[in-house]
Amino acid sequence: MAVTRNAKAPPGTGPCAHDDAHDNACMRVPVQRPRFARRAGGVAALGLAGVGALLLQPLPSDLGARAPAMAPSVPEMAPSVPAIADWPPLAVQALLALNPALFVAVAALAGAALAHRVGLRSLVAGTASGRVWAGTMGRSAAVGFILGLGAAAVDTLVRPALGEAWQRLEAHRPTGVPTLAFGMLYGGLAEEVMLRWGVMSLAATALAALPGLRRRARAMPGAMVLAALLFAAAHLPALSAQIELTPLVVTRTLCLNGAAGLVYGWLFWRHHLEAAMAAHASTHLGLWAWRGLVA
Repeated sequence: MAVTRNAKAPPGTGPCAHDDAHDNACMRVPVQRPRFARRAGGVAALGLAGVGALLLQPLPSDLGARAPAMAPSVPEMAPSVPAIADWPPLAVQALLALNPALFVAVAALAGAALAHRVGLRSLVAGTASGRVWAGTMGRSAAVGFILGLGAAAVDTLVRPALGEAWQRLEAHRPTGVPTLAFGMLYGGLAEEVMLRWGVMSLAATALAALPGLRRRARAMPGAMVLAALLFAAAHLPALSAQIELTPLVVTRTLCLNGAAGLVYGWLFWRHHLEAAMAAHASTHLGLWAWRGLVA
């Protein structure tokens, strides 16, 4: 059984630092700081479950063309390694999931070490109160769903200006339930562990150490923006593999994803990591619902 330590937190920090009137009961609960293994393990498990959603994705149709780039760089080793295109599908998917799994693991460890120090919390890590979790999760999911509908509506309005290549990409974009499940799981779990739990916690810690930003409330907006910008920029490499990136396409991608990242970051700061996860997952549901309505 994990041993927890009750510690007196400075004002404006700890598991209840930002809770509203609905969460006032939480303010009377002593700050809980579970062992490091508890703080890292639960979050890592959620993130790795999201990475597992990669198994729902079909393999790239041009895998044979990509295989040479994935081959060993040492000529003597190349003959002993089968072509990637000849691997069993499950083995290829596991290989593609390796990098995200490593990122999730590193982010889980970083957040476990730093998040509670800057007032960022998680239910599964044991640093947030679960007394009013249902209401918080429901409100966060509603925010995410509305955000998804709004982003899809904006996307529909600007689509004619993005060029023929974008039109073709959108016309062939998968819209089935497996695609929705992948977005909700990988985006809602894995990406939130990497970007909010890992990057945002690290950025907040670094900014709080700067002169003039020692108050965490001043450092946190900067951390939210940095994590949101990285979240938005992370969508560009996959997009560049499908179409040529024009200034309008880049602007569209950075603005829509950056705005969503700010919302998720605010929910993480205001409530806990799971609130950001619920909003992110529900954003994909809103996008999916809009595409079903306008298709």
